[in-house]
Amino acid sequence: MGVEWWMFDLPPISGQLRAVFYAGLLLLCILDRPSPLHAALIIGRTERTFYTPVPFMRALGISWVRPTFLWIVTALTVVVWIAAITGLCQPFAAVLTFLGFAFLHAVNAGALGSNHSTHLALYVLFALCFCVSNDAWSFDHYLSSHTRWPFPLTAAPIFESGFAPKLILVFMAYCMFAAGTTKIRNGGWTWLNGKALRFYIKESAEYARWPAFASALVTRRALCTLLSCFTVVIELAAILVLWKSSYRLPFVLAWTCLHMGILLVMMPAYWVQMWCYILVLDWGGITKLISGHKSEVIYPMASSLPLAAGPSAIFVSLLGFSICLALLVILVRQCECWPFTTVPMYSNAVSPDLERRPMLEELQLRAERAKAGDVSAWKRPWVTPEAWEDIWIIPRRDAQPISLHKLLEKRPNIKFVRWSQFAKVVREVTITDLIAKPKGRAEFDALAPEYPATRFLRQVEAVVKRALPEWNEYKRLEMVCHADPEWIVIGRIDL
Repeated sequence: MGVEWWMFDLPPISGQLRAVFYAGLLLLCILDRPSPLHAALIIGRTERTFYTPVPFMRALGISWVRPTFLWIVTALTVVVWIAAITGLCQPFAAVLTFLGFAFLHAVNAGALGSNHSTHLALYVLFALCFCVSNDAWSFDHYLSSHTRWPFPLTAAPIFESGFAPKLILVFMAYCMFAAGTTKIRNGGWTWLNGKALRFYIKESAEYARWPAFASALVTRRALCTLLSCFTVVIELAAILVLWKSSYRLPFVLAWTCLHMGILLVMMPAYWVQMWCYILVLDWGGITKLISGHKSEVIYPMASSLPLAAGPSAIFVSLLGFSICLALLVILVRQCECWPFTTVPMYSNAVSPDLERRPMLEELQLRAERAKAGDVSAWKRPWVTPEAWEDIWIIPRRDAQPISLHKLLEKRPNIKFVRWSQFAKVVREVTITDLIAKPKGRAEFDALAPEYPATRFLRQVEAVVKRALPEWNEYKRLEMVCHADPEWIVIGRIDL
Protein backbone atom coordinates (compact mmCIF):
# COMPACT_ATOMS: atom_id res chain seq x y z
CA MET A 1 0.00 0.00 0.00
CA GLY A 2 2.75 2.43 0.98
CA VAL A 3 4.85 1.49 -2.04
CA GLU A 4 1.92 2.09 -4.38
CA TRP A 5 1.27 5.51 -2.80
CA TRP A 6 4.86 6.60 -3.30
CA MET A 7 5.56 4.98 -6.65
CA PHE A 8 2.34 4.84 -8.64
CA ASP A 9 -0.05 7.46 -7.25
CA LEU A 10 1.33 10.16 -9.58
CA PRO A 11 2.65 9.80 -13.12
CA PRO A 12 6.39 10.38 -13.63
CA ILE A 13 7.62 13.76 -14.78
CA SER A 14 8.10 13.97 -18.52
CA GLY A 15 11.35 14.98 -20.14
CA GLN A 16 9.74 18.13 -21.53
CA LEU A 17 8.47 19.31 -18.14
CA ARG A 18 11.76 18.38 -16.50
CA ALA A 19 13.79 20.41 -19.03
CA VAL A 20 11.50 23.44 -18.77
CA PHE A 21 11.63 23.36 -14.97
CA TYR A 22 15.41 23.12 -14.79
CA ALA A 23 15.84 25.94 -17.32
CA GLY A 24 13.34 28.23 -15.59
CA LEU A 25 14.80 27.57 -12.14
CA LEU A 26 18.32 28.35 -13.35
CA LEU A 27 17.15 31.63 -14.87
CA LEU A 28 15.28 32.61 -11.69
CA CYS A 29 18.23 31.77 -9.45
CA ILE A 30 20.45 33.98 -11.60
CA LEU A 31 18.00 36.90 -11.61
CA ASP A 32 16.51 36.61 -8.12
CA ARG A 33 18.48 37.68 -5.05
CA PRO A 34 19.53 36.37 -2.67
CA SER A 35 19.85 32.91 -4.19
CA PRO A 36 22.52 30.25 -3.69
CA LEU A 37 24.05 31.17 -7.05
CA HIS A 38 24.94 34.55 -5.52
CA ALA A 39 26.74 33.00 -2.55
CA ALA A 40 30.10 34.49 -3.56
CA LEU A 41 28.63 38.01 -3.60
CA ILE A 42 26.79 37.51 -0.29
CA ILE A 43 29.81 36.09 1.52
CA GLY A 44 32.01 38.78 -0.02
CA ARG A 45 29.84 41.42 1.67
CA THR A 46 29.61 39.65 5.03
CA GLU A 47 32.03 40.25 7.88
CA ARG A 48 33.36 36.96 9.18
CA THR A 49 32.62 38.08 12.75
CA PHE A 50 28.89 37.88 11.98
CA TYR A 51 29.02 34.66 9.95
CA THR A 52 27.52 31.58 11.61
CA PRO A 53 28.23 28.33 9.72
CA VAL A 54 25.38 25.85 9.88
CA PRO A 55 25.97 22.65 11.90
CA PHE A 56 26.39 20.63 8.70
CA MET A 57 29.28 22.86 7.60
CA ARG A 58 30.84 22.77 11.07
CA ALA A 59 30.66 18.98 11.00
CA LEU A 60 32.73 19.10 7.81
CA GLY A 61 35.23 21.39 9.52
CA ILE A 62 34.23 24.39 7.39
CA SER A 63 33.83 27.68 9.24
CA TRP A 64 34.33 30.04 6.30
CA VAL A 65 34.49 29.79 2.50
CA ARG A 66 36.37 32.24 0.35
CA PRO A 67 34.36 34.00 -2.38
CA THR A 68 36.86 32.85 -5.04
CA PHE A 69 36.15 29.22 -4.22
CA LEU A 70 32.41 29.92 -4.27
CA TRP A 71 32.68 31.39 -7.77
CA ILE A 72 34.34 28.14 -8.91
CA VAL A 73 31.63 26.00 -7.29
CA THR A 74 28.94 28.22 -8.80
CA ALA A 75 30.44 27.91 -12.30
CA LEU A 76 30.68 24.11 -12.01
CA THR A 77 27.12 23.94 -10.68
CA VAL A 78 25.83 25.92 -13.65
CA VAL A 79 27.67 23.58 -16.05
CA VAL A 80 26.09 20.43 -14.61
CA TRP A 81 22.76 22.30 -14.34
CA ILE A 82 22.85 22.88 -18.11
CA ALA A 83 23.57 19.17 -18.53
CA ALA A 84 20.48 18.44 -16.42
CA ILE A 85 18.40 20.78 -18.62
CA THR A 86 19.49 18.96 -21.77
CA GLY A 87 19.08 15.53 -20.22
CA LEU A 88 22.75 14.59 -20.45
CA CYS A 89 24.39 11.95 -18.21
CA GLN A 90 21.27 11.23 -16.18
CA PRO A 91 20.82 10.94 -13.25
CA PHE A 92 24.38 12.05 -12.39
CA ALA A 93 23.80 15.55 -13.75
CA ALA A 94 20.78 15.91 -11.45
CA VAL A 95 22.73 14.63 -8.44
CA LEU A 96 25.66 16.99 -9.08
CA THR A 97 23.28 19.92 -9.61
CA PHE A 98 21.66 19.20 -6.26
CA LEU A 99 25.00 18.83 -4.46
CA GLY A 100 26.36 22.09 -5.88
CA PHE A 101 23.15 23.97 -5.09
CA ALA A 102 23.03 22.43 -1.59
CA PHE A 103 26.60 23.47 -0.80
CA LEU A 104 25.98 27.05 -1.92
CA HIS A 105 22.65 27.06 -0.07
CA ALA A 106 24.35 25.91 3.15
CA VAL A 107 27.04 28.57 2.81
CA ASN A 108 24.38 31.23 2.29
CA ALA A 109 22.44 30.08 5.34
CA GLY A 110 25.23 31.31 7.60
CA ALA A 111 24.95 34.86 6.24
CA LEU A 112 21.22 35.38 5.62
CA GLY A 113 19.73 35.00 9.09
CA SER A 114 16.38 33.39 8.36
CA ASN A 115 15.56 33.14 4.68
CA HIS A 116 13.49 30.26 3.37
CA SER A 117 12.69 31.54 -0.14
CA THR A 118 14.81 28.85 -1.84
CA HIS A 119 14.36 25.94 0.57
CA LEU A 120 11.68 24.36 -1.60
CA ALA A 121 13.96 24.58 -4.66
CA LEU A 122 16.62 22.68 -2.69
CA TYR A 123 14.11 19.96 -1.81
CA VAL A 124 12.85 19.75 -5.40
CA LEU A 125 16.37 19.38 -6.81
CA PHE A 126 16.90 16.52 -4.36
CA ALA A 127 13.68 14.82 -5.51
CA LEU A 128 14.67 15.18 -9.16
CA CYS A 129 17.70 13.00 -8.47
CA PHE A 130 15.16 10.14 -8.63
CA CYS A 131 13.85 11.15 -12.03
CA VAL A 132 15.27 10.73 -15.55
CA SER A 133 13.88 11.36 -19.02
CA ASN A 134 14.41 8.92 -21.85
CA ASP A 135 12.51 10.68 -24.61
CA ALA A 136 13.14 13.21 -27.35
CA TRP A 137 13.79 15.90 -24.71
CA SER A 138 17.11 14.38 -23.62
CA PHE A 139 20.52 14.11 -25.24
CA ASP A 140 20.90 10.77 -23.50
CA HIS A 141 18.01 9.39 -25.55
CA TYR A 142 19.54 10.62 -28.80
CA LEU A 143 23.05 9.40 -28.00
CA SER A 144 21.92 6.01 -26.71
CA SER A 145 19.82 5.54 -29.88
CA HIS A 146 22.80 6.09 -32.17
CA THR A 147 25.78 4.98 -30.08
CA ARG A 148 26.64 2.81 -27.12
CA TRP A 149 26.08 5.74 -24.78
CA PRO A 150 25.41 4.22 -21.31
CA PHE A 151 22.99 6.92 -20.13
CA PRO A 152 20.35 7.43 -18.88
CA LEU A 153 20.46 4.88 -16.09
CA THR A 154 16.96 3.44 -15.99
CA ALA A 155 17.60 -0.05 -14.68
CA ALA A 156 15.86 0.74 -11.40
CA PRO A 157 12.10 1.41 -11.64
CA ILE A 158 12.39 4.39 -9.30
CA PHE A 159 13.63 6.53 -12.19
CA GLU A 160 10.50 5.85 -14.23
CA SER A 161 7.98 6.03 -11.37
CA GLY A 162 5.97 8.74 -9.68
CA PHE A 163 8.25 8.85 -6.63
CA ALA A 164 9.88 12.17 -7.58
CA PRO A 165 6.63 14.16 -8.04
CA LYS A 166 5.15 12.58 -4.90
CA LEU A 167 8.19 13.56 -2.84
CA ILE A 168 8.03 17.07 -4.31
CA LEU A 169 4.36 17.30 -3.32
CA VAL A 170 5.24 16.20 0.23
CA PHE A 171 7.87 18.94 0.50
CA MET A 172 5.44 21.56 -0.83
CA ALA A 173 2.69 20.54 1.59
CA TYR A 174 5.18 20.55 4.46
CA CYS A 175 6.47 24.07 3.73
CA MET A 176 2.97 25.52 3.70
CA PHE A 177 1.73 23.50 6.69
CA ALA A 178 4.84 24.41 8.72
CA ALA A 179 4.25 28.11 8.04
CA GLY A 180 0.70 27.84 9.39
CA THR A 181 1.55 25.82 12.48
CA THR A 182 4.46 28.13 13.34
CA LYS A 183 2.18 31.17 13.25
CA ILE A 184 -0.24 29.49 15.64
CA ARG A 185 2.53 28.18 17.88
CA ASN A 186 4.53 31.43 18.08
CA GLY A 187 1.70 33.94 17.85
CA GLY A 188 -1.27 31.95 19.08
CA TRP A 189 -4.73 32.22 17.58
CA THR A 190 -4.47 35.99 18.01
CA TRP A 191 -2.39 35.93 14.83
CA LEU A 192 -5.73 35.62 13.06
CA ASN A 193 -7.01 39.01 14.25
CA GLY A 194 -5.02 40.83 11.56
CA LYS A 195 -2.91 42.99 13.88
CA ALA A 196 0.30 41.11 13.12
CA LEU A 197 -0.21 41.25 9.36
CA ARG A 198 -1.11 44.94 9.53
CA PHE A 199 2.00 45.65 11.61
CA TYR A 200 4.35 43.79 9.25
CA ILE A 201 2.86 45.44 6.16
CA LYS A 202 3.22 48.85 7.79
CA GLU A 203 6.85 48.18 8.75
CA SER A 204 7.59 46.92 5.23
CA ALA A 205 6.10 49.97 3.52
CA GLU A 206 9.42 51.10 2.06
CA TYR A 207 9.81 47.72 0.31
CA ALA A 208 6.24 47.50 -1.03
CA ARG A 209 6.09 46.96 -4.78
CA TRP A 210 2.54 48.32 -4.79
CA PRO A 211 2.57 51.08 -2.15
CA ALA A 212 -1.05 52.10 -2.72
CA PHE A 213 -2.26 48.55 -2.02
CA ALA A 214 -0.05 48.33 1.08
CA SER A 215 -1.46 51.61 2.40
CA ALA A 216 -5.00 50.40 1.74
CA LEU A 217 -4.38 47.24 3.78
CA VAL A 218 -2.87 49.20 6.68
CA THR A 219 -5.97 51.40 6.90
CA ARG A 220 -8.42 48.48 6.68
CA ARG A 221 -8.08 46.26 9.73
CA ALA A 222 -11.02 44.06 8.73
CA LEU A 223 -9.31 43.25 5.44
CA CYS A 224 -6.11 42.36 7.29
CA THR A 225 -8.12 40.05 9.54
CA LEU A 226 -9.66 38.37 6.50
CA LEU A 227 -6.28 37.93 4.81
CA SER A 228 -4.73 36.59 8.03
CA CYS A 229 -7.44 33.94 8.31
CA PHE A 230 -7.08 33.08 4.61
CA THR A 231 -3.32 32.69 5.02
CA VAL A 232 -3.48 30.34 7.99
CA VAL A 233 -6.38 28.29 6.59
CA ILE A 234 -4.69 27.53 3.26
CA GLU A 235 -1.41 26.81 5.04
CA LEU A 236 -2.88 24.41 7.59
CA ALA A 237 -5.04 22.71 4.96
CA ALA A 238 -2.06 22.18 2.64
CA ILE A 239 -1.61 18.53 3.66
CA LEU A 240 -4.93 17.70 1.94
CA VAL A 241 -3.16 17.79 -1.43
CA LEU A 242 -1.39 14.56 -0.48
CA TRP A 243 -4.61 12.55 -0.54
CA LYS A 244 -6.83 14.04 -3.21
CA SER A 245 -5.39 14.94 -6.61
CA SER A 246 -8.29 17.26 -7.47
CA TYR A 247 -7.15 19.59 -4.65
CA ARG A 248 -3.76 20.28 -6.23
CA LEU A 249 -4.79 22.99 -8.68
CA PRO A 250 -6.97 24.98 -6.23
CA PHE A 251 -4.28 24.87 -3.55
CA VAL A 252 -1.48 25.81 -5.93
CA LEU A 253 -3.56 28.78 -7.08
CA ALA A 254 -4.22 29.78 -3.45
CA TRP A 255 -0.53 29.46 -2.55
CA THR A 256 0.41 31.54 -5.58
CA CYS A 257 -2.09 34.23 -4.60
CA LEU A 258 -0.53 34.29 -1.13
CA HIS A 259 2.98 34.65 -2.52
CA MET A 260 1.90 37.36 -4.95
CA GLY A 261 0.23 39.27 -2.11
CA ILE A 262 3.46 39.14 -0.11
CA LEU A 263 5.38 40.22 -3.19
CA LEU A 264 3.21 43.32 -3.64
CA VAL A 265 3.20 44.67 -0.08
CA MET A 266 6.33 43.27 1.64
CA MET A 267 9.99 42.57 0.92
CA PRO A 268 10.16 38.76 0.35
CA ALA A 269 9.80 37.49 -3.21
CA TYR A 270 8.86 33.85 -3.74
CA TRP A 271 9.39 33.53 -7.50
CA VAL A 272 11.53 30.43 -7.04
CA GLN A 273 8.98 28.68 -4.83
CA MET A 274 6.12 29.51 -7.20
CA TRP A 275 8.06 28.09 -10.13
CA CYS A 276 8.43 24.76 -8.32
CA TYR A 277 4.64 24.33 -8.36
CA ILE A 278 4.61 23.54 -12.10
CA LEU A 279 5.99 20.07 -11.38
CA VAL A 280 2.88 18.83 -9.54
CA LEU A 281 0.14 20.21 -11.78
CA ASP A 282 -1.88 18.04 -14.15
CA TRP A 283 -1.19 20.00 -17.31
CA GLY A 284 -3.36 17.72 -19.43
CA GLY A 285 -6.29 18.28 -17.10
CA ILE A 286 -5.68 22.04 -17.03
CA THR A 287 -5.68 22.17 -20.83
CA LYS A 288 -8.87 20.15 -20.95
CA LEU A 289 -10.45 22.46 -18.35
CA ILE A 290 -9.53 25.58 -20.34
CA SER A 291 -10.29 24.34 -23.86
CA GLY A 292 -13.01 21.86 -23.11
CA HIS A 293 -11.21 19.01 -24.89
CA LYS A 294 -7.96 17.12 -24.64
CA SER A 295 -5.02 18.46 -26.58
CA GLU A 296 -1.26 18.31 -26.60
CA VAL A 297 0.02 20.59 -23.84
CA ILE A 298 3.33 22.31 -23.53
CA TYR A 299 4.20 20.59 -20.23
CA PRO A 300 2.74 17.05 -20.36
CA MET A 301 3.39 14.54 -17.62
CA ALA A 302 4.63 11.18 -18.76
CA SER A 303 2.29 8.23 -18.73
CA SER A 304 2.25 5.98 -15.68
CA LEU A 305 4.22 2.80 -16.23
CA PRO A 306 3.17 -0.62 -14.92
CA LEU A 307 6.27 -1.08 -12.78
CA ALA A 308 6.80 -3.91 -10.35
CA ALA A 309 7.29 -3.05 -6.70
CA GLY A 310 10.78 -4.51 -6.42
CA PRO A 311 13.51 -3.96 -3.81
CA SER A 312 14.41 -0.51 -5.15
CA ALA A 313 10.77 0.59 -4.95
CA ILE A 314 10.54 -0.63 -1.36
CA PHE A 315 13.81 1.15 -0.52
CA VAL A 316 12.77 4.56 -1.87
CA SER A 317 9.34 4.21 -0.27
CA LEU A 318 11.04 3.68 3.09
CA LEU A 319 13.23 6.67 2.27
CA GLY A 320 10.11 8.73 1.60
CA PHE A 321 8.53 7.74 4.92
CA SER A 322 11.83 8.50 6.70
CA ILE A 323 11.83 11.99 5.20
CA CYS A 324 8.24 12.49 6.36
CA LEU A 325 9.21 11.42 9.88
CA ALA A 326 12.18 13.80 9.87
CA LEU A 327 9.96 16.67 8.74
CA LEU A 328 7.49 15.87 11.50
CA VAL A 329 10.24 15.88 14.15
CA ILE A 330 11.59 19.18 12.84
CA LEU A 331 8.10 20.68 12.95
CA VAL A 332 7.30 19.46 16.48
CA ARG A 333 10.65 20.54 17.90
CA GLN A 334 10.60 23.83 15.94
CA CYS A 335 14.17 23.24 14.79
CA GLU A 336 15.87 25.63 12.40
CA CYS A 337 18.65 23.27 11.40
CA TRP A 338 19.79 23.45 7.79
CA PRO A 339 18.56 22.11 5.42
CA PHE A 340 15.23 22.10 7.26
CA THR A 341 13.06 25.01 8.29
CA THR A 342 9.74 25.51 10.05
CA VAL A 343 9.13 28.71 8.06
CA PRO A 344 9.01 30.98 11.13
CA MET A 345 9.12 34.41 9.44
CA TYR A 346 6.50 36.99 10.50
CA SER A 347 4.99 34.56 13.01
CA ASN A 348 4.88 36.95 16.00
CA ALA A 349 1.34 38.04 16.81
CA VAL A 350 1.69 41.24 18.85
CA SER A 351 3.36 44.44 17.68
CA PRO A 352 6.07 45.97 19.91
CA ASP A 353 3.76 48.90 20.71
CA LEU A 354 1.28 46.55 22.39
CA GLU A 355 3.46 43.86 23.95
CA ARG A 356 4.95 43.84 27.42
CA ARG A 357 8.73 43.71 27.30
CA PRO A 358 10.43 41.41 29.85
CA MET A 359 11.12 42.82 33.28
CA LEU A 360 14.78 43.03 34.27
CA GLU A 361 14.46 40.12 36.69
CA GLU A 362 12.86 37.99 33.95
CA LEU A 363 15.65 38.30 31.39
CA GLN A 364 17.91 35.52 32.60
CA LEU A 365 15.07 33.07 33.15
CA ARG A 366 13.74 33.79 29.65
CA ALA A 367 17.24 33.35 28.22
CA GLU A 368 17.53 29.92 29.86
CA ARG A 369 14.15 28.87 28.46
CA ALA A 370 15.11 30.09 24.99
CA LYS A 371 18.39 28.17 25.13
CA ALA A 372 16.42 25.05 26.07
CA GLY A 373 14.30 25.40 22.92
CA ASP A 374 11.27 27.39 24.07
CA VAL A 375 10.65 29.59 21.00
CA SER A 376 8.09 31.69 22.86
CA ALA A 377 10.51 32.68 25.64
CA TRP A 378 12.61 35.03 23.53
CA LYS A 379 11.03 35.94 20.24
CA ARG A 380 12.92 36.29 17.01
CA PRO A 381 12.71 39.70 15.33
CA TRP A 382 11.66 39.91 11.67
CA VAL A 383 11.64 43.73 11.53
CA THR A 384 13.73 46.24 13.46
CA PRO A 385 11.11 47.39 16.04
CA GLU A 386 10.68 43.79 17.25
CA ALA A 387 14.31 43.36 18.34
CA TRP A 388 14.92 43.04 22.08
CA GLU A 389 18.65 43.50 21.60
CA ASP A 390 21.05 45.71 19.62
CA ILE A 391 24.59 47.04 19.41
CA TRP A 392 24.95 50.76 19.97
CA ILE A 393 27.87 52.98 19.01
CA ILE A 394 28.23 56.12 21.16
CA PRO A 395 29.54 59.35 19.57
CA ARG A 396 32.07 61.45 21.49
CA ARG A 397 30.29 64.76 20.90
CA ASP A 398 26.73 63.58 21.42
CA ALA A 399 25.47 61.24 24.13
CA GLN A 400 22.66 59.95 21.90
CA PRO A 401 23.52 56.35 20.94
CA ILE A 402 23.25 55.11 17.35
CA SER A 403 22.33 51.60 16.26
CA LEU A 404 25.50 50.20 14.68
CA HIS A 405 23.66 48.46 11.87
CA LYS A 406 21.62 51.56 11.02
CA LEU A 407 24.83 53.57 10.87
CA LEU A 408 26.63 51.15 8.57
CA GLU A 409 23.76 50.10 6.30
CA LYS A 410 23.58 53.67 4.95
CA ARG A 411 27.04 53.19 3.48
CA PRO A 412 26.62 50.77 0.54
CA ASN A 413 30.34 50.28 -0.09
CA ILE A 414 31.02 49.05 3.44
CA LYS A 415 31.40 45.33 4.08
CA PHE A 416 29.20 44.41 7.03
CA VAL A 417 26.19 42.06 7.29
CA ARG A 418 22.50 41.84 6.38
CA TRP A 419 20.16 42.98 9.14
CA SER A 420 18.47 39.57 9.46
CA GLN A 421 21.83 37.92 10.16
CA PHE A 422 22.93 40.80 12.42
CA ALA A 423 19.75 40.41 14.50
CA LYS A 424 20.19 36.64 14.67
CA VAL A 425 23.79 36.86 15.90
CA VAL A 426 23.13 39.64 18.44
CA ARG A 427 20.13 37.70 19.78
CA GLU A 428 22.21 34.55 20.26
CA VAL A 429 25.06 36.45 21.95
CA THR A 430 22.59 38.22 24.25
CA ILE A 431 20.99 34.95 25.35
CA THR A 432 24.40 33.33 25.91
CA ASP A 433 25.61 36.34 27.90
CA LEU A 434 22.59 36.41 30.21
CA ILE A 435 22.92 32.70 30.94
CA ALA A 436 26.64 33.03 31.72
CA LYS A 437 26.16 35.78 34.31
CA PRO A 438 25.28 35.17 37.97
CA LYS A 439 21.60 35.33 38.86
CA GLY A 440 20.35 38.88 39.22
CA ARG A 441 23.45 40.35 37.53
CA ALA A 442 22.25 40.88 33.97
CA GLU A 443 23.66 44.39 33.55
CA PHE A 444 27.24 45.18 32.58
CA ASP A 445 29.68 45.51 35.48
CA ALA A 446 33.12 46.94 34.70
CA LEU A 447 34.59 45.19 37.77
CA ALA A 448 33.26 41.74 36.84
CA PRO A 449 35.00 39.27 34.49
CA GLU A 450 34.30 39.67 30.79
CA TYR A 451 31.17 37.84 29.69
CA PRO A 452 30.16 36.80 26.12
CA ALA A 453 28.62 40.18 25.16
CA THR A 454 31.77 42.14 25.97
CA ARG A 455 34.03 39.52 24.36
CA PHE A 456 31.93 39.67 21.20
CA LEU A 457 32.13 43.47 21.14
CA ARG A 458 35.93 43.18 21.05
CA GLN A 459 35.56 41.31 17.75
CA VAL A 460 33.08 43.91 16.51
CA GLU A 461 35.57 46.66 17.38
CA ALA A 462 37.89 45.44 14.63
CA VAL A 463 34.98 45.46 12.20
CA VAL A 464 34.08 49.04 13.12
CA LYS A 465 37.64 50.25 12.69
CA ARG A 466 37.82 48.66 9.23
CA ALA A 467 34.44 49.99 8.15
CA LEU A 468 34.56 53.51 9.57
CA PRO A 469 37.51 55.75 8.67
CA GLU A 470 36.20 58.20 11.28
CA TRP A 471 35.88 55.55 14.02
CA ASN A 472 37.80 57.75 16.48
CA GLU A 473 34.80 60.10 16.52
CA TYR A 474 33.01 57.45 18.60
CA LYS A 475 33.92 56.58 22.17
CA ARG A 476 32.47 53.14 22.84
CA LEU A 477 30.35 50.16 21.76
CA GLU A 478 27.51 48.81 23.88
CA MET A 479 25.42 45.68 23.58
CA VAL A 480 22.00 46.44 24.94
CA CYS A 481 18.88 44.50 25.82
CA HIS A 482 15.35 45.86 26.14
CA ALA A 483 13.96 45.26 29.61
CA ASP A 484 10.75 46.92 30.73
CA PRO A 485 10.71 49.91 30.85
CA GLU A 486 14.06 50.75 29.21
CA TRP A 487 17.18 49.41 27.52
CA ILE A 488 19.95 48.06 29.73
CA VAL A 489 23.64 47.65 28.85
CA ILE A 490 24.88 44.06 29.09
CA GLY A 491 28.28 44.56 27.43
CA ARG A 492 30.57 47.52 26.81
CA ILE A 493 34.01 48.33 25.41
CA ASP A 494 35.81 51.62 24.75
CA LEU A 495 37.00 52.33 21.22
